[in-house]
Amino acid sequence: MGVDYSYTQPSESEHYDGNTEESAYSETDELIRLDQAELSYNCPEPHQYPPQPEVEFGFPQKCYCGGDPLLETCYTRNDPGRRFYTCENRDDGDCHVWKWWDVAVMEEMRAMDGQTRELAQKVDSLTQMSDHETEQKLANLEMIVSELGNKNQRLTNRFEMVLAAVGFLLVVIGMVLMFK
Repeated sequence: MGVDYSYTQPSESEHYDGNTEESAYSETDELIRLDQAELSYNCPEPHQYPPQPEVEFGFPQKCYCGGDPLLETCYTRNDPGRRFYTCENRDDGDCHVWKWWDVAVMEEMRAMDGQTRELAQKVDSLTQMSDHETEQKLANLEMIVSELGNKNQRLTNRFEMVLAAVGFLLVVIGMVLMFK
């Protein structure tokens, strides 16, 4: 048959269209570097928003960008009618809030359950602790009430004495005027 199908790699010294392999790679690298420089000049870096706890947990109050979250409905085949939070600025390409509504509700309910348990524990500790303290406070209040009653009685007695003295003076003046 006589046909030679062997293949050899070209050497580095061989020239193709006047270029060596090294010069072709360096030109390609230079073009890539120029394209990247042009892209970074024309397209500024996107904003990197820090995580915010009010977005990460429960009902989102604000988006990472500062916008107000919107409650929308999903119309996909996998989640038809499922509600979710998103941002009014979601189409600008930056990072924005996106969260399923039912997940946010469950997070809020777990938080409220924890707060309710804490409050119940505080109420229980107050009812157990207050027996001795309540007795002391009640004794103090009874003492204050009795002191106020004594002062009131003394004032009432003084007032009655003043009224009696004024009445006696009026009787004396009346008698003097009658016998005059």
